[in-house]
Amino acid sequence: MDVNENFERLERYINRLTEALETLHKENDELNGQLQSLKEKNDTLQADLQSLETKISVVSSENEQIKKDKEMVKGRIEQLLSRLDGAFSSKNEQLEQVEVTHTEAE
Repeated sequence: MDVNENFERLERYINRLTEALETLHKENDELNGQLQSLKEKNDTLQADLQSLETKISVVSSENEQIKKDKEMVKGRIEQLLSRLDGAFSSKNEQLEQVEVTHTEAE
């Protein structure tokens, strides 16, 4: 009977090991599925990141061009204002001359 008991114990032990192995296989399959899903998400995020970096580069270049254009426009406006100031200054001097001449004539 000892042999029979030993076989039964061995059988129970093998059954537990088999169940544990099946459980580990299922968990492994689930984890592999999760890993694959995470790899796909990572690939998508990497592609999105690359796209955003490209957009940042384009926007940065556009921003630099806008700054240059703004400085150019500012310079042109300052030149125009300077010319207007000169023209008004010249007209004011002429008006003052006319007033002085007119006053002297009286």
